[in-house]
Amino acid sequence: MIATIPAPPPQLPAELRPLLTTLQQRGFQVRLAPPPVPGSYGLFQAKTRTLWIAPVAFELGIGRQVFLHEAIHAAQSCPTGVLQPLGWSVRLNPVVEQEISGILTTRYHHGNRQLEREAFSVQGHPDAIGRVIAALKQRCRLPLPASGANRTGP
Repeated sequence: MIATIPAPPPQLPAELRPLLTTLQQRGFQVRLAPPPVPGSYGLFQAKTRTLWIAPVAFELGIGRQVFLHEAIHAAQSCPTGVLQPLGWSVRLNPVVEQEISGILTTRYHHGNRQLEREAFSVQGHPDAIGRVIAALKQRCRLPLPASGANRTGP
């Protein structure tokens, strides 16, 4: 039996729907609901392969960035389930770089800074959606079908 992928929520912008589909195909759950960490706009939990995106992020005009940020963490979690940097480097405006550095210094544990820097740096890039989809397809295996048949692949 082939698993069906639920229809994207209506509030999800059309440009993000291919990324949602790729995440779901790779076994991730995406919840457009407030994350279980109060005050956050998004959250990725590697253990459960779940991304939360607060609907208010879209109302505030930052939904695309939040969704991409958490999707980058999903890609970072493959193939082992432990987040590892993807090795992406992008040129940023010095003002943006300074803002990211300030956020990382005040809000993140030093052990997570490289992962967060990568996610913050790529989330606003024009090619971010395609880049993240490609990374998910390359790094994250397809889940086994419910029947238990052996299935591997990109």
